[in-house]
Amino acid sequence: MKRIFCIISLCMMVVALGVSQDLATYTYLYNGAETISDQLSILQQVEKANLSDSEEFFVNALGRLLLEYPATQVTLERSTADTTARFLAGVLGDKKYTAAGRNLWRTVEVFSNPLVKADALLALGKVGAVNYFPHVIQTLQELNERPVPDREGGERIAYGAILALENYQGISDEQRKEAAVAVYLAATGWYSDRIQKQAEASLAVLAQDPTEPYNSIIQGSSYSYENKYKALQSLEAGQASTTVKATVAVTALTEGWRLPTGAAQFRAILTNIRKLAISMINRYRTEDASVYSLLERSYRQGTDTQEKYDAVAALASLGTDEAVGLLSSFLMVMNGKLQSNSVSTDDLQMTRALISALGAAGNPQGRPALNVVLSLNWTDAVKRLANDALSRLR
Repeated sequence: MKRIFCIISLCMMVVALGVSQDLATYTYLYNGAETISDQLSILQQVEKANLSDSEEFFVNALGRLLLEYPATQVTLERSTADTTARFLAGVLGDKKYTAAGRNLWRTVEVFSNPLVKADALLALGKVGAVNYFPHVIQTLQELNERPVPDREGGERIAYGAILALENYQGISDEQRKEAAVAVYLAATGWYSDRIQKQAEASLAVLAQDPTEPYNSIIQGSSYSYENKYKALQSLEAGQASTTVKATVAVTALTEGWRLPTGAAQFRAILTNIRKLAISMINRYRTEDASVYSLLERSYRQGTDTQEKYDAVAALASLGTDEAVGLLSSFLMVMNGKLQSNSVSTDDLQMTRALISALGAAGNPQGRPALNVVLSLNWTDAVKRLANDALSRLR
């Protein structure tokens, strides 16, 4: 005890007198410190001294702490060890010392305190320890899946992982996309508002292309149909631009027809994905030419009637020659059914919807099909609807 008292006193005297000390002196003092509390005091003095090339000193100090931590039994010692670990993580993170990656990840693994884990995770991002990027991603992904028993602790760790991913430098574009997806799932996950808001802020930094996290989930094979639908719902409810919403909606409609249906519950989710995507295309429009074949498929093969009507409304909203060409072809099929005396009640309702859609589109390309309606033996009500639609064409 007397030896340690002398060491600490010498350290404090050196600082108080402003005597210039090199790192070797502090290393000697630190190596002689027997308690974690004494070590922390010296570490704080070294940090205040702002010595150059001190990064390795702090890394080694963290290594020593990791070796000694499992043997600490007293609550006060454990608390001091936690404080020391957080201090070292903060220093190494601020110094952006990449070689600290191994000890920082070991800190996440060894320490049980969520605040220590959070600070070590954040430091991993700051130092740009790319080798441990997958570990940080996995940590957040596992937390995103479901609430943990210690919700507060889980949120603290997630907070550190989110900030780590935001701060990571030197990662590839694919890794950045992966980080954006994990952070997006945190923003829409089980966490409290504070964590979700931080995830939203971090997502804005990570997602250079705002469509990335949504497209990655909607197109990704590792995400459930429920996750895909939730991603589309989240985008629609959020503040993204109409261009972004329209772009992702086309992606979702594509996936809604590409993915295997399987069980009835999956068919229902895919139908909901398609219907939401179509309604978004209706509202926000798009110049993506692939949308026409997708909307045609929804009209012809949609698994519920509403999907068919939604596709008609979306084509009317687009109003292009391609869209009106499809609407006209659908109406001509109905005209053919009338001539063959095979029009059902559902067909009659769809005919009225198609006529109204051509009028709403306002494109003169729809005139021939509407004129055919007037020339056939449709009811007076249907003909009046066709006349009204013709009057609305440009």
